[in-house]
Amino acid sequence: MTDHSIKECQKSLDFVLGWFAKPIFIDGDYPESMKNNLSHLLPDFTEAEKKFIKGTADFFALSFGPTLSFQLLDPHMKFRQLESPSLRQLLSWIDLEYNHPQIFIVENGWFVSGTTKRDDAKYMYYLKKFVMETLKAIRLDGVDVIGYTAWSLMDGFEWHRGYSIRRGLFYVDFLSQDKKLLPKSSALFYQKLIEKNGFPPLPENQPLEGTFPCDFAWGIVDNYIQVSQLTKPISSLTKPYR
Repeated sequence: MTDHSIKECQKSLDFVLGWFAKPIFIDGDYPESMKNNLSHLLPDFTEAEKKFIKGTADFFALSFGPTLSFQLLDPHMKFRQLESPSLRQLLSWIDLEYNHPQIFIVENGWFVSGTTKRDDAKYMYYLKKFVMETLKAIRLDGVDVIGYTAWSLMDGFEWHRGYSIRRGLFYVDFLSQDKKLLPKSSALFYQKLIEKNGFPPLPENQPLEGTFPCDFAWGIVDNYIQVSQLTKPISSLTKPYR
């Protein structure tokens, strides 16, 4: 990664998080990258205002997930930013950038196809990944995360994507009259997760190391279709029926 790419990434985070986080958690003023690019739009804080703004949050409220309008942005507005599910990296960055605040994940999730019904294995995979990354940030990185909230409770209208995607724990049949809520696989998983308060050290949750038996068979499977070109007309290959 080049120095320019790092600066662009920092600028992206400044515009998304630093806009509010730096004044509240650092010094009461906007990030320098924003002041350099938007000096004619941003107000100038007095020293008294900076002191008043700094430290006015009880915790860092983080919303993390795909921005549904991200693909509609002009390329120069993305600052080379990509959509990524790397929650742990972001938590560690916030911890280091903003003086180790308490972080409450107030909204987190991903989306799946609108054709997905109650068996939402892909969404459940993302949910487990996010929660696991949160636990790693707490246990391995020392980040002070105090809570987690999954987004969202039920399927709904997702802005410009309408009903073409789903990201609820409960399935909603939008074509039915009564709009019943039915729990998806992810809802049952999240329920068990809360009951156990995470991932207890059960055998199925532990990493396994070792080798297979000496006579264990390894291989690769493939398939193909062989097409032979006919050298004679089809009529010459048939016999008259008698």
